Amino acid sequence: MQAELENYKSNEINLNVSEDISILYIVQHELLNQKEVEFAGVVLKHQLKEDFSFRIVTKKSKPLDILHKALQSSSDNALKVKEMIELAVNKEKSADST
Repeated sequence: MQAELENYKSNEINLNVSEDISILYIVQHELLNQKEVEFAGVVLKHQLKEDFSFRIVTKKSKPLDILHKALQSSSDNALKVKEMIELAVNKEKSADST
């Protein structure tokens, strides 16, 4: 993920992110599942560019620490989905070969 820090406060961070919005929505979902997060949002800055503003507001916690947790959780979930797909494909292949 390519991100540029726009603004940082003790409980708030604004990032300029050049990434596919679906990735940002996954991270946003993980952020909103954390009790320390008051707000997490993604805004498209320009219709013709993949240039997004990603804002995170926490209650008291450091927003970069919370973002790191959400990124790790998103990555772990993506690996689980990958494993489930691979198992399903392998199961289908073995059923076809018999």
